[in-house]
Amino acid sequence: MRRLLALLATVALAVGLTAAPASAVRVSGRDGVGDVAREGRPADGGVARPTVDLVGYSIRYSERRITATLRYRDLQPRGRTFFAGLLFTAAGRDSSDSLQVIAGRGNRAGESMLDGRERCPTTHRIDYRRDVVRVSMPARCIGAPRYIDAFAGTYVFARRGNALFIDIAPGTYRDFVRADDDDYPTVRVRRG
Repeated sequence: MRRLLALLATVALAVGLTAAPASAVRVSGRDGVGDVAREGRPADGGVARPTVDLVGYSIRYSERRITATLRYRDLQPRGRTFFAGLLFTAAGRDSSDSLQVIAGRGNRAGESMLDGRERCPTTHRIDYRRDVVRVSMPARCIGAPRYIDAFAGTYVFARRGNALFIDIAPGTYRDFVRADDDDYPTVRVRRG
């Protein structure tokens, strides 16, 4: 009986090892409700109210793809345009890249890009009912580094004037403004 159990355990382990899917590393976090910052002033001098509040994020880095899922309190952007995505620095590089979705009135489906690079086939989906934006790209577009240091961000231009609403995670926009270039709040996501 012991031999049979040992044989079954060995077969199960061998099947499990050969059938294992590619691994991925996921880093998730929450962002404070109502922590949207405003820069600038509305055109009429009135009080502009935040229109998009980032409340959570998940960044997944598999062997082949980097995917960001951003969750909102009420994803109904009332401004001209909103941007959502990741700002990140790849391992061994000094400069940052951004993977983003741009949408707004007249373009609710939006479009995605990696720093405007046409040769990187990004994908995205905006689900207004579930308050979720998902954007993804092949890791090869940035050389598939060992890890990325990233933060999620959203900004919305007000309908009139130069008011801009900004929400980042982890941390707050104030943390970002106060930090040195190499010291702003990020999460490290390793390639799976």
